[in-house]
Amino acid sequence: MKNIIPASEYRRLKLLNLLFFADEAIIKKEAANTVECSVNTLNADIEVLNAMFPEDIAQIHEADKKLSLHTTSKINFDYLTAYMISASHLFQLAMSAFIEENLTISEWAETNFVSRSTFYVKLAEVDNFLARSRLVLNNAPLEIQGSEVNVRFFFYHLFSKSYPYTGWVIQDSDFEKNINEFIKKFEQHMNVYFSLSARVDYATAIAVSLIRLKNGHPLQASDEDIQFWHDLVAYHNAMDIDLSDLETALGGPLPPLEYYMIVLMSFLGSFTYVNRERMNMRVLYNGKFQRIRLKLTEDLLAIVDDRIADTLALKVTLLDYLARFLFIEKANLILDVDYFSNKLVPDIVDRQEILAVLKKYEGLPDYQFVRSNREVIATYVHNLFSIGLSTETYTSALHVKIISKKGFIWEEYLKMQIRRYYSEDAIIFSDGLNPSEHWAQHDLIISDSSIPNITDIEVIVWHMPPTKRDFAALGEVVNARFEKRR
Repeated sequence: MKNIIPASEYRRLKLLNLLFFADEAIIKKEAANTVECSVNTLNADIEVLNAMFPEDIAQIHEADKKLSLHTTSKINFDYLTAYMISASHLFQLAMSAFIEENLTISEWAETNFVSRSTFYVKLAEVDNFLARSRLVLNNAPLEIQGSEVNVRFFFYHLFSKSYPYTGWVIQDSDFEKNINEFIKKFEQHMNVYFSLSARVDYATAIAVSLIRLKNGHPLQASDEDIQFWHDLVAYHNAMDIDLSDLETALGGPLPPLEYYMIVLMSFLGSFTYVNRERMNMRVLYNGKFQRIRLKLTEDLLAIVDDRIADTLALKVTLLDYLARFLFIEKANLILDVDYFSNKLVPDIVDRQEILAVLKKYEGLPDYQFVRSNREVIATYVHNLFSIGLSTETYTSALHVKIISKKGFIWEEYLKMQIRRYYSEDAIIFSDGLNPSEHWAQHDLIISDSSIPNITDIEVIVWHMPPTKRDFAALGEVVNARFEKRR
């Protein structure tokens, strides 16, 4: 975030972050020390922030020389961050360049009511940020130039980071509808699921690519890269997805290279695999084509694998995260990996162990991306592993789906009988038999009658009401589960 907005605005964002996550009001002098400014500067920042934010979004209040931040229940810190980004000159210049207004410096300053002297100062800050991201701001007319892949990722992450406030920045509802229809087909074909918020991220990435192509900025790649992208997409059985919705949005056929990029951009955000088969396929792919990332992932997982019974979900999540570095060498180009704000993740993993593994790899020829992004990757892995360990008690319990041909009341009766012997630490009851948004969340099915072979999950058939023999069979499964945990 420090690279996206000017130093003064970054200081104000630090103040917002401090107050947002505080459990009680903070003494003004302590707040000034934390954000590294004088009390007078702090007073000026508070005045600016209160004038910037509408009262129904955020206001800083002072009482007895203590500060507190008042927001509504619908506002989180990401929203406040998005608000400040969308008000930055970087965002405004980027939007002008993206929609190709083709303005000169004078025209842009006049349109946005900024004096030329002030604008040149802001322009220098934007130039510095873009240079770190290996991009260039052309001044006549204003245009962001560089590798087309880098340019697209820059626009995508900037628009994605500002979304909670700006909403969908592509001013074409039909465009959004067509992209959303494609994502639905992508999910069904690939056996993955995007949450509503993750879907917006992916849709933004697709929209940026289509508009850049539509405006005459196609991707360029070597024959070797094209073959690699083709093999990756083909391996994941993504060659036969219906592209008609994207081609309608584009107004013409979608070149293969552009489609490969759209498939690969799905890894920029997050999604859930609908079944374990798909997760295993992802691991096998990395073992065959991306062994360097699988090796790094497995070494990182060794930090926690003796504390987690099933690490498959963690493994594919980490592999998917590292996939974004296939194209991006520097973290500056990935704005969403900035962990400025306090995410309140439980600190139950030693971050130094993670850094030690990364340092072991960063000097090796195939792992240059680790050196450029070590701190960013370490933060992501630390948070991922901490959350994984926090949910281990839940995920390592035996998840049981109860099915009765006699109906719901009998299913609830059976659960009640099982609960007499097993707490939630040992057994958790699952609801969905075939959920559409993630892999099946049950390890065992208990039924009072044989059921069709519609799942590869183990089934045991009980009586109704259950007998001692039935509980003995369940006991064997539970004991085996706990032996595995030990």
